[in-house]
Parts: sequence; structure tokens; C-alpha cells
Amino acid sequence: MTAGQERLDRATWRSQAQFAARIASLRQLRAFNDTGGIAVHFDVMQSTKPDIEISGSQSEVLSFWETRSASGFITQPKFAAQLVTVRFVTSGHIVYAHRHGDILGSTTHATLAGFEDLNEVRASSAFSAVSGTIAVNTLAAANEALTGSDHPGLPQLAPVAEMSTPGMAALFCTVRLIQRRIQELDRSADLVFPLLQEVMSYQLLSAWPKRVEVKAAGAPHVPSQRLRLAIDYIDANLQNRLTLSEIASVTGVSVRSLQENFRKEIGRTPIQLIIERRLERAHTDLTSTEKSTWSIAEIARHWGFVHISDFGQRYRRLYGCTPSDTRRESGRGF
Repeated sequence: MTAGQERLDRATWRSQAQFAARIASLRQLRAFNDTGGIAVHFDVMQSTKPDIEISGSQSEVLSFWETRSASGFITQPKFAAQLVTVRFVTSGHIVYAHRHGDILGSTTHATLAGFEDLNEVRASSAFSAVSGTIAVNTLAAANEALTGSDHPGLPQLAPVAEMSTPGMAALFCTVRLIQRRIQELDRSADLVFPLLQEVMSYQLLSAWPKRVEVKAAGAPHVPSQRLRLAIDYIDANLQNRLTLSEIASVTGVSVRSLQENFRKEIGRTPIQLIIERRLERAHTDLTSTEKSTWSIAEIARHWGFVHISDFGQRYRRLYGCTPSDTRRESGRGF
């Protein structure tokens, strides 16, 4: 615990072997902020009814928790804690608003962030994540033990890490294992817990990518991660009405930047990608036994194609055959 934390009252922050909260009203939200004893203050967007579940365990050195929220939420630090937070998003996305720029986390990219210069954290609706915090001095000591006394302090770790690497997959498994173990056992009596804590620290330091200094460019460029976040959002909402302003807002850029980034990185506009993705879903339905009783027109309308002739033309350009041909080849006729 830092000197600043020592002066905090128990309502602001306290060690808790286990904590759990189900927040379904603004009254419950205020009560949790006043008495929950965690390091951040929760809020929701205006006119949004909160729907937040959080459970975990926290101590001065190491904390783990799981969060689920249908409504989405906003958090702000209550104090300048000397902590590093690692978060694995399992659904939705999250944005860390720092003074020097935003950090975006999604199901494909884990995040690592300190409390310094952190303004707020914004979680999307339908959000879930497994998270943990480690005291900065604890992680620095682990780094010295791992690399030797010639490398004191913490390395410059990147704010995001791709989940596709074996090392990151192993780190996620360890974090989830510890988080679940804490829920079942008393960490003070668990002789395995100190070893798991040590292993997790070493895994994080070994698997997490180091920060790469980027040379200043003549004009700002939207990072590829924002494009991936936009595509993830599109894929998750293909059955809903989508607008460019909505997608741009989710990814934290202007509509113009969103369009330019799509053209530069994938050679298509957002609208072209949305249409292509919906055609792909329609193609899947046309070959699916679950939708064998649906007519071609019903499938087309289900994916937002009101004019069947337009749907047929677009489908043929993409797949080289008509929707009827696809149905016939899959053995289900019309």
C-alpha cells in the first residue's frame, strides 16, 4: 500500500478477501461508490439504467475481479494509486482516456495501464472482462528477480497486447485461474497462491510486448487497433441499424478519419464492408439447415436487403452465382 493509500478511509479503499456487487439502479450505484471500498468511482451515461456485476478480491499487492455489464459504464480513479491494471476483455470493448491519448481494449487486445494521467475508463454495453491490478513496486521487484539487478524498475511495457500469441494466451489462463481460485479459497491460507502470484508476474513481464517509440509523422494516422475495433463492432451489430457516426463514436475518431482509415488499410469504405459482411451472413443462412425453411427473400430482409433484385445482383458479384444457385447446390432448392 502506498503512503497515499494509507490515509484513505475504508469506504474509499480497503483490502477485501472477497467482494461482490449487483448494481441495477442509480441508488445502488451511489451506495456502491460510497461504501464499496474499491479504487474507482462508477457512473453510467445519462438516461442509462445501470446494469453492472462485479466480483473479486483485492489487497495492497494484488487484486483480481470479473466484471459484466449490459449497460456499459464509466469509471474514474478515486486517488493516484501506484498500481498497474491488466484487463482481458471477453465481450464488448473498453477505452482508457489518458491525458496523452486513448487506449483501446477488445476481445483481441488486452490492455495494461497505470493510474497516472488516467482521466476515465469507458466500457461499452454488453461488456465483460477479467482484470487484475499489481502494485508497481511488486512488479518492479519481480522484474529485478527475473532479469537480474542490472535491470531495476519496470520495463517500458506497451499499453496493448495482441491475444493471438501463446504467451498472452497463457497469461490470460493464469489470471483467470487465480481469479477463480481466490473466489473459492482464503488467499491467506492458500500455500499455492504466492507461487501463482509470482508466476503471473513473470508471465506478464515475459509475454507482454515492450513499448515501441514511434517517430513523429507529418500527419496523424489512426492506429490499426481502432480499425479492428470498428470491424469488431460492425460484426457484432450486423442485424441492427448501423451508422457511420455510431461506429466512429465507438472507436473514438471522426467519421472522416474512420473512412480514411478503412480506405488506407483495407481498400474499402465502411459501407462496403458492412454490405459484404451482411452478404456473407446471408450466404451462411442459405446453406444452413437451421434456415432451410426460410425463403430467399426472408433471409435477404433479415440481413437488411429490402430490394431483392439489388440483393441478388450484389450476391452474384461476390459469389459468382445467384442465391437460388446456392440453395440448389446445397440440396435445399427454394
